[in-house]
Amino acid sequence: MPDMLEIIEACAPITPEGCADADPQAMVLVGSLDGCCHPRAGRLKARLVDCQCHDQLAQLRAEVTHLLTLSFGPVEAQRRLQALQ
Repeated sequence: MPDMLEIIEACAPITPEGCADADPQAMVLVGSLDGCCHPRAGRLKARLVDCQCHDQLAQLRAEVTHLLTLSFGPVEAQRRLQALQ
């Protein structure tokens, strides 16, 4: 039986070249996920880099807030998101 971590598909790392056209707010959200080991963090970063719609960015921000709260607690989540305020 495969290990749970083997089942999760790894995302390609985020590179500066891939972020050239990314929304600045999306990049702040990507930075807020640094150090987050949750399996969804990599996929969420990739979605943020590709995000071109403000409505989608609002939804992704909510997902980032939720993931940070799950991973680090509400106080640390808010501290990491302070740059957006």
